[in-house]
Amino acid sequence: MPVLDCTVVSCAYNSEKKCSKGDIEVGGSQAKVTSETCCSSFRQRGAGASNSMGAPKERASVKCEAEKCVYNEACKCCADKVGIIGANACDCHETECATFKCR
Repeated sequence: MPVLDCTVVSCAYNSEKKCSKGDIEVGGSQAKVTSETCCSSFRQRGAGASNSMGAPKERASVKCEAEKCVYNEACKCCADKVGIIGANACDCHETECATFKCR
């Protein structure tokens, strides 16, 4: 499982740039560039909420729909480290997989 570095502080699962969910899904089946990907697991943090929905985890299982990514092996991410960006996202489509690299 890759190390997950997530800067999406508006996500309910984010805690200290880690994900408390434990498994995420990267969307963008036909993506050719980073901006065409997203974290499909994103859930906006509720108003006034500051805590994540569990303990943050260093590593996460990453299901990947980005078929053209060099790190996609049978719909799983095989990168050593995955970066999810979109600091103040309100919707999953405002997030991106910064690790995405087109074949």
